Amino acid sequence: MSDASREAGCGYCGKTIVQRPGGGHPRDYCDDGHRRRAQRRRDRELQAAVPQLTHRFIAAEISLRADELVTACFSDVPLDGVLELAARIVDDAECVAAAAVVDERSAGRTWADIGAAARMSEGQARARWGGPRSAQRLTARDPAPWAGQPHSLPPGACGAATRPDRGARQAAAALGRALRTLRARSGLDLDDVAAEAGMPLFAVRWVLEGQVVVPWTATYTLVHLLGGQPGDLRLLWQSASQSVPRVPDAPRLGSQIAAGLRGARLAAGYPTAAAVSPPGLTEAEAEAVFDGRLVPEWRVLCEMLLWLGADPQPFRGLWEAHRAARGQGRST
Repeated sequence: MSDASREAGCGYCGKTIVQRPGGGHPRDYCDDGHRRRAQRRRDRELQAAVPQLTHRFIAAEISLRADELVTACFSDVPLDGVLELAARIVDDAECVAAAAVVDERSAGRTWADIGAAARMSEGQARARWGGPRSAQRLTARDPAPWAGQPHSLPPGACGAATRPDRGARQAAAALGRALRTLRARSGLDLDDVAAEAGMPLFAVRWVLEGQVVVPWTATYTLVHLLGGQPGDLRLLWQSASQSVPRVPDAPRLGSQIAAGLRGARLAAGYPTAAAVSPPGLTEAEAEAVFDGRLVPEWRVLCEMLLWLGADPQPFRGLWEAHRAARGQGRST
């Protein structure tokens, strides 16, 4: 077949393109206008594939992955584990760049601008971060195990990440509110808290906003630094992280229920006991419930939790275990 008869479809409209004779690189589009439109379409597809997966969030995860790597290097973690952690950090660094480009393109930056920032040509920048390649990399990315993804992401946006259910999202939001209450009462600067906790400032902000859930050790540290009692927020953290709580020994069941109530109280902005006392429960009795000196009937406990805007379900197993251990519905 001669050069003059070679044909291909336009990458934008699909119309047949008869290639010019004489060799050279084959044309992929009817004209430059279709080339630009095809690029804008790929940009839209990329943005739709990875909404709200910001480079700042991934960068915060890199910092914590790096902490894992340091710990691994100074412990007895086998070589394959160290190499896997290092490879994940390298992949995350590429994802930060890809997500940052998506953000900039969404803000109207041109490929020429991005190429200049990356010290490469416009074509090289488009080839590296344009089209489906970046979307595939970001959607296939394995999130760090310490945090759920932002709860506003649609299903599938984070590839292998587990989609938190509605209860977990509500618990994460409540955990964030409780931490914000502690911070307001402490008056501490968030930069100082992040530095003391050894966490990126962005990660701490997202935890307090209820958008991510970090491991219990990190949550414990934040609560302690903010002047709270970590045990009071344990039940909220368990619900937010979708972990399976271990029912404590019988003597500690009452104090566990009280600690969960105090966490719910912090999430509600720490109202007075009188404000959340249902009919039939005096203010003094409500304080006794918060202190762990009194475990009320299930109906009363539910009413208190609903007054606090909390979900009674995580308390159900604890209360039933307490009733079974004591053999009664109300105990002191």
